[in-house]
Amino acid sequence: MRKKIFYFLTGIALATGAISANAQSATVATVPEGMITYTVASGSTTYLSLPLTKNVTYTGSVTAVTANSISVGDTPAPFTTSMATAGSPYFVKFLSGNEIGRVVLITANTTSSLTLDTTDHSSQTVNLTTSGFNVQVGDTFEIFPGDTLASVFGNNTTQSPLVLTGSTGLFTADTVCVYSSTTNRWQAYYFNMTSGFWVLNGSSVSANNTILYPNQGLMVMRRANQTAASLVLSGRVAEVRALTKTTGSNAILYGSTGYATDMTLSQLQLGSNWVHGSSLLTADAVSIWNASQNRFNTYYQMPDSTWRESNNATTDQSNLVVSAGSCIAILQRGIVSGTTSYLSSTLPYSLN
Repeated sequence: MRKKIFYFLTGIALATGAISANAQSATVATVPEGMITYTVASGSTTYLSLPLTKNVTYTGSVTAVTANSISVGDTPAPFTTSMATAGSPYFVKFLSGNEIGRVVLITANTTSSLTLDTTDHSSQTVNLTTSGFNVQVGDTFEIFPGDTLASVFGNNTTQSPLVLTGSTGLFTADTVCVYSSTTNRWQAYYFNMTSGFWVLNGSSVSANNTILYPNQGLMVMRRANQTAASLVLSGRVAEVRALTKTTGSNAILYGSTGYATDMTLSQLQLGSNWVHGSSLLTADAVSIWNASQNRFNTYYQMPDSTWRESNNATTDQSNLVVSAGSCIAILQRGIVSGTTSYLSSTLPYSLN
């Protein structure tokens, strides 16, 4: 049964034991807002995700579309300033049509058109005009501001204090790691107290404006000589299905369920492009960070749609709860492109 959500306050304890979450729910017709509090324990490595987005700044419908841009017919034109300024990213989310749920970064704009990053922050491009997956005139969309490394974790100012502890080097500072789809490895960032900004390990250039994408998975490392830290994120829940972009070929994507609510594996319905199989070797897989075991546990979906853990093929894990804000690793084995690059999950709650 789908849950009906009103306003929620979700607490996620990632420091000790299993991840836990609590929510209050009721029925409304508007998109609810809330917050998630992550606790990062001393001397711990924590995986988390970013399932909340900031408030919408514009909604409209498409009047023209190219391979990588959309236009609107509003008068006066709505986009009078740059929506691709360093440190202030903006995203488009499609709310109807073939690409409903797709979230793409704005890379440039005119007063009436938006150029979009059709790679979806991956190594593979899927144009807006792709056959069977094309944006059409009349499709609706929204625009919302995105996050950066500095906006989420602070920049050591009075207005934006550091959430984590900075230092003069990687091995004495807390670190935030972002997985790179081009190098297939985690990239470590820390706040350099000498330079006064975030840096990528091995670089001296400011990384404050590094974009943190909606639903992206992150790895946060807290040094043992520091007390527990809390990270509080606020924003809106998803109002349409989550559409997750993969590249297949056994490449790992670190992200989230797409929803800021607890849900079971059985609710994680990933659509027709998700491959079921009788063993882990033949099926696509989801790995979920388990804080109490300090590892990812891997699950796959059987031909009858029930879920199994990689080391236990007999026990049905369909009712396993994936807590809000969890980091999950998605592995698609086959070669995918175009429409097959996207996993479409079902909205696990109702807004009206």
